[in-house]
Amino acid sequence: MPSGQLKAMGGFCMRDVTSKSRPTPNLIYMKKLWIILLSCTLFPNGFSQTITERDLKPQFEKYGVDGCFVVYDQKNNEYTRYNAALCDTGYIPASTFKIPHTLIALEEKIVRDTSEIIRWDGDEWPNKSWNMDQTLITAMENSCVWVYVRFAEQIGIDAYHRYVNAFNYGNKDLTGPPAKFWLSGLFRISANQQVDFLRNFYNYNLPVSRRSINIVKDIIIIDRSGTFTLSGKSGSGKLSNDEWIMWMVGYIEKNNKPFFYALNFKTRDFNRLSQARYVITKEILRELKLMDE
Repeated sequence: MPSGQLKAMGGFCMRDVTSKSRPTPNLIYMKKLWIILLSCTLFPNGFSQTITERDLKPQFEKYGVDGCFVVYDQKNNEYTRYNAALCDTGYIPASTFKIPHTLIALEEKIVRDTSEIIRWDGDEWPNKSWNMDQTLITAMENSCVWVYVRFAEQIGIDAYHRYVNAFNYGNKDLTGPPAKFWLSGLFRISANQQVDFLRNFYNYNLPVSRRSINIVKDIIIIDRSGTFTLSGKSGSGKLSNDEWIMWMVGYIEKNNKPFFYALNFKTRDFNRLSQARYVITKEILRELKLMDE
């Protein structure tokens, strides 16, 4: 082909360049464009992602357990993990699913807002705080199972399939009891996936209304001071007759910057370690200088 003749390559028109010819401005432009596009794909926030492994074993060991912890610093695009392999391991979401579950109930108009009274049917539960009328605020605070089972019976499993797929939540496998699929069955989510969901939730990147997200944001606040606001939800799911997975997931806002976290560990002593998920989480956040002493 004579020097200077054009030929088509991969959908682009490129000049046949001999050893003596120089790249044309169009070719230089295309190369720069591909570099920019590649950079945007690899580094969507404009800079490279940092992943740090942190030894947080002492915080778990004092309670006789081991588990995993992941925190994501949104401003600096940085993950810090303890037990990275475990952070990728999926477990039943249990009551951590109450965050997306409440969004779904609001979107489906099963409940209007935090002022609506959800009437107790009189059935006695071992948890005394469940044996009364509830609101979204108390149902979240008390992790009231019957409220969310009632929601599930009204919403229907087909709608949940649509939402968990739209939310890209966990493994999206809702095989199990239709009104309790988040407590038993094949539904699984990892600590890393919890953080992914929370990032989308916090940043309004879910296909639900801002109103619904803001309502849920308000009711998952668990602690605050002059420098931080800690939000989150605990969960505990049975892995076998005598073993539980314990969850704590959420985010902490410090100086108006969000840090998303997820913790889990296994235990055979639910009653003794029920509060440990809160305590370990707070100890780690203090260790990372995200909470005041």
